[in-house]
Amino acid sequence: MSRRLRGHVHQTLRRATAAAHHELDHHPLMQRLTSSDLSRAQYAESLAAMHRPHAQLERQVHESRHHPGSGLELSARLERLEADLFELGRPVPPLSQNRLEDSDERAAWWGRVYVLEGSRQGSAVIAKCIHSSLGDTVPCRFFGEATAPHDYAVLLATLEHELEEDEALEQAVASARAAFTAYKAGLDFLESGKHDVQLR
Repeated sequence: MSRRLRGHVHQTLRRATAAAHHELDHHPLMQRLTSSDLSRAQYAESLAAMHRPHAQLERQVHESRHHPGSGLELSARLERLEADLFELGRPVPPLSQNRLEDSDERAAWWGRVYVLEGSRQGSAVIAKCIHSSLGDTVPCRFFGEATAPHDYAVLLATLEHELEEDEALEQAVASARAAFTAYKAGLDFLESGKHDVQLR
């Protein structure tokens, strides 16, 4: 087997999830966060919609048996999101307390890590847009905590090593796509529920 080019794993993951990533970024509840006419109520609604899918993905990554031995220092952001919701006067949606199943392969876990940590990369831009629309005093802890470039570079280098086998990379790709799909489904659930209320 020929030796892979440097960055092959990252490029493969990025290409394989590009369509799902684009679809999530352009979801109405996400896209309006960068709009110049964003209202405080819309911002709170989008955060509330993100709460459940983000919590699920974060738990799948942080509570996994694969996390302790990964060598990564992953910081949770769910509490920051909840703090923003509280300050905005929006109730924090309830979460299931059931313990998550953790029967997946290690490679699949890395696929979820890629999505979760990658979501931090655009946070600074979103935070800037939110502050531009709503002012510097609006709570923005969730988006305001962006990963340092060095931290993300460490993750990408680790992925190259962890997913060097084709089978492992395929598992990670499938898992990453599933994570994007699940996140979008969480947003769709709130969006459809809102329309149901409006139709009644």
